[in-house]
Amino acid sequence: MRSQTPSARLERPVGEARPQSLCTDPRTRQSRAAASTAWRLVQTVWRFLRQASGDDAYERYREHMLAAHPGQPAMTRSAYYRFRMEQKWNRITRCC
Repeated sequence: MRSQTPSARLERPVGEARPQSLCTDPRTRQSRAAASTAWRLVQTVWRFLRQASGDDAYERYREHMLAAHPGQPAMTRSAYYRFRMEQKWNRITRCC
């Protein structure tokens, strides 16, 4: 028996179709669809949590700078967080 490299075993000749069982098995399509839906749900929840906690604040700042102020340089990540902490804590926070 001839030894093949892993990539040679996985490659199909150009134009050769997938085996029919992989394309038409309804259970395979349903499980792939369910996995895809579950993955999209996980991604959506993760994006929501990042936004609610402020973890994606720098990415949103960068997107804003590129869209609204394309000629101006954006702050670095550390400068941005330093600015946000100063903005949050170095002001009067009481009503009277």
